[in-house]
Amino acid sequence: MPTRKAKKTTKSKAVKGKAGKAKAKAAPGKCSGWKAVLNMMPPGPSVLRVTGKCLFPTHGYKVTLKEAVPQGINPAILLLRKTVTPPTGFVIQTRQVVKVTFTKKTKTKYSKVTILPDGITITVQIVV
Repeated sequence: MPTRKAKKTTKSKAVKGKAGKAKAKAAPGKCSGWKAVLNMMPPGPSVLRVTGKCLFPTHGYKVTLKEAVPQGINPAILLLRKTVTPPTGFVIQTRQVVKVTFTKKTKTKYSKVTILPDGITITVQIVV
């Protein structure tokens, strides 16, 4: 009976360290239903209103939208940065929907709004 040579397999060893453990955690929650409406009010400034909702696994989360700094190269696209603040202390262990609203008086006729870091771009509905 012929003998078989055992195939030698090698596994690459991953270097473990503190840097390897420092992965950025994704913010919990899922946001959807984004809408942007620009109410044109001649002769004064128009009002842009961006709304959405975020679903979280527990109560106590807060969500804010602020203008990103710096803005992008296209002045017709408003960049907003979404910030999620987690709860502190004891929380109710049921799901919570948080309504998100951003309002801005503007003379700019925005065509789109991009929400960062999600990268979601929505078309602005213009109401006269």
